[in-house]
Amino acid sequence: MPPDVSSVPFSKYSGAGNDFAIALASDLSSCEPSDLARLICPRSTGVGVDGLIVVEPRGQDRVAARFFNPDGSEFSTCGNGTRCVARFARQRGLTSGTAIAIRTSAGVVRASVTGESVALDYEMEIWVERSVSVTYDGGPKTGWLVQVGTPHLVIPIETMPEREIEALAAPIRFDPSLGASGANVDLVVRDGSAEVSIRTYERGVEAETLACGSGAMAAALALHEAGLTERTLTLHTRSGEILEVTLLEDGGGTASAETHRRPIRLKGPARRIFDGEYPLREP
Repeated sequence: MPPDVSSVPFSKYSGAGNDFAIALASDLSSCEPSDLARLICPRSTGVGVDGLIVVEPRGQDRVAARFFNPDGSEFSTCGNGTRCVARFARQRGLTSGTAIAIRTSAGVVRASVTGESVALDYEMEIWVERSVSVTYDGGPKTGWLVQVGTPHLVIPIETMPEREIEALAAPIRFDPSLGASGANVDLVVRDGSAEVSIRTYERGVEAETLACGSGAMAAALALHEAGLTERTLTLHTRSGEILEVTLLEDGGGTASAETHRRPIRLKGPARRIFDGEYPLREP
C-alpha cells in the first residue's frame, strides 16, 4: 500500500475554454481519482475546472489517460481533454516527438502537436443512433442522438440563445428517450455548409461548458450525414475559440443506426494555464 500524501501536483490546462486539472497517476498515491475529482473540480471550493484527467506514461511517445467529471464519474473520451493531454505530455517531457499515441477507454487516439495547436485522429465506434423528438423552449424539436464515446443529442436551432442555456438544456439532458444516463446536449446553428456555432450542456458537469470536443465531433457527424454540411466543419464555441472537425471518410448516406468505425479528426488549441498542488488534508 503506497503511503498517504498531503497534496497532489497538477497542471491546469484549457482546450478551447474547456478546462481540466491534469495529474500523473504516480502522484496520486492512495487517493482515488474519483475522490480527487470531487475535491479539485468545484469552482467554489476547488481549483475550478470542468474535469480531472489522470495520465500515465506507457513508453516511447505513448501515454494513457482517464477522464473524470466533477461528480466523480469516469467517462470514456474527451476531445478537448485529450488535446490537453497531448500538450501536457509534450511539455512534461513524457514524449520526445510531436506525434503521440494516447490510450483511452474508447481506444487509441493519435495526436500531433504544433505549438498550441493539437490535432487528434480518432478511429472508434461513432454513429448517429436515431432521431429524437424533445421539447425545446416550450415547443417540439427534433435532434440526433450520436454515440461518440459518450452520447450527445445534437439539436439544430435557428438562432443561438443570448441567455444561459441551463434552463433549456437540463430538462432535455434527462429526457426518458435518451436512456437512464441521459446525454449531453449540443445546440447548433448553421452559418453555412462549412461553419456552425455550438453550445454544449454536459452531463456530469451538469452545466454548460465553454467548449466540448466530443460535442463538436457529434455535431459534425450528424449534420454531415443529414446532408447539411461539408466533411470539414469549423465550429465556433461559447469561449470564442474555434474547433475544426474533419470526417476523414464519407459515411455514404443519410443518418442511420448502423455502427461502424469512423475516422475523424479534431483540431484546436490547448494551453497550460498554471501548475499547482492541491491539498488533500489540512497540514
